[in-house]
Amino acid sequence: MSRKFPPTLFTEAFIASLNCTDAPFEVRDAALSGFIVKVNKRSKVYKIQRDLWVGKRGAKRLVRTVRRTLGTTDELTLRTARQQAMLLIEDIKSGIDINAEFSDQSPAAWTVADMYNEYVADMRMRDCADVTIEGVIGRRDRLMSKWLKMPLKDIKRSMCRTRHQEITTGHGKYVANQVFREFRAAYNIALRVMDEVDDLPDNPVKAVTFNKERSSGRLIMPEDLPHWWERVDGLLNPLRKAMHELGIFSGLRPGTLASLEIEWVKMNEQAILIPRMKAGRPFALPLSAHMMEIVWRAIGIGQTLYPGTKWIFPSRSSKTGEVIACQVWKEKSLPSETGHILRHTYRTVAQRVDVDPINRRLLLDHKVPGIDGVYVHEQALFDKLLESQELVTAELLRLMGRTDREPSRRQMRRIQPRAQTRPPRRMLPAPRY
Repeated sequence: MSRKFPPTLFTEAFIASLNCTDAPFEVRDAALSGFIVKVNKRSKVYKIQRDLWVGKRGAKRLVRTVRRTLGTTDELTLRTARQQAMLLIEDIKSGIDINAEFSDQSPAAWTVADMYNEYVADMRMRDCADVTIEGVIGRRDRLMSKWLKMPLKDIKRSMCRTRHQEITTGHGKYVANQVFREFRAAYNIALRVMDEVDDLPDNPVKAVTFNKERSSGRLIMPEDLPHWWERVDGLLNPLRKAMHELGIFSGLRPGTLASLEIEWVKMNEQAILIPRMKAGRPFALPLSAHMMEIVWRAIGIGQTLYPGTKWIFPSRSSKTGEVIACQVWKEKSLPSETGHILRHTYRTVAQRVDVDPINRRLLLDHKVPGIDGVYVHEQALFDKLLESQELVTAELLRLMGRTDREPSRRQMRRIQPRAQTRPPRRMLPAPRY
């Protein structure tokens, strides 16, 4: 969570004053320990969290931390949520695992809300990224709210087909497909834990004809790269210029690129050690010499504009005024030439210089298919990945028609020991606005 609140006495006025934000945060009730409101991007949700201890007095052991979602602030009044929280917390304090009790309930008696809760719990067990889970919850609350109280066994195939078409018309074909892929996965969990296979009908999403989706396959053509760089180099905001430049030289997903932290940068190892990627695993991004110069420049600019920030590409929230990671990774002046298209371009250039197919996948944090994915280890290949990264960087610079000089050895020695702190002023480039 990016924001820290002290425990606060919950009142209806206080809950209403909490504004939804791109960076989720939690606030705890000062009156009832373990009672929480979580503020997400589009909703505010009441939750409980308490440690479950079992055993005799003096010899108790901690089993787990139990969390349960009670409902959104639109569904529950504060008084109702607090009453539910008190009862559940008392059960936990008495040694009852309320989540185990919930899981033991027959799926035949579940509502659609119960099914989604079990699906979210399963995602947490599989260590799915928080942003992925929040996306499922957000789409459920926005687009499937009328179904949540319905018994799961009453959901018919015709209902799924109709609702899919309605979402397609109102919100687009990609959103409709995503909602019903999630519904299908959640329903499959219910089927998987059924004791009596006939107690629940077959998955009704089988009747849905999913919308055809095509990857745009767009990229910046090699002959267009000089013009692309000319436009990026002319941006008035030097921090955003550095972000787009690192985007095309790294191939990082835009969301990951924008949220990079300074403490992840390891100049001595020529890497950015990202603790968690889209698939939930860590990733070491090899840094070519030119990429190290970009990162160093961005840190210097960021520390000048936002002293003490932990982000490589910081910004300021228009709602709260706090310094946060950049939230917008497409440039208004060239929207079709920034964002995910840079990842496609990087991938194409890597193929142009004959980077090994396995190395290409590893550099982009893609899963290596087949038996190679079992026996190939990224850490053991890091030196080879670094060589491949230098090849891609050199080709991109050549295609852009750039004559950038790599940092000298003396400059690199000055960069390395200070990569985690504020750069020296004499090395900061002058921002251009």
